[in-house]
Amino acid sequence: MARRIFRIIIVISVALAIYLFVLKDAHSIIFSIVTSSFTFLLFSFGIHGLIAHSLHPKSKGNIIVYPILMWTLWAVLFLLFVFFVIPIYCPDFLLDLW
Repeated sequence: MARRIFRIIIVISVALAIYLFVLKDAHSIIFSIVTSSFTFLLFSFGIHGLIAHSLHPKSKGNIIVYPILMWTLWAVLFLLFVFFVIPIYCPDFLLDLW
């Protein structure tokens, strides 16, 4: 049941991302960035929950690598979000960082 909930969360986040991409000119840049950040939060929550509930509890408790892998996955998702997704909504975003 938990995996189904996390799959639904992933589908909702992907649908919200498609909605934002299609109607990005209809919204302000601030609204687009805040909503895309929320979409990223939902997507990363869904991915982590799906992975966490797919592992057997005994094996998850015995491996120290599990938290490191989850953090690495989140870091990669965050870098993809910052350098590929946000520039779609705000083209000058990377120039504002430097």
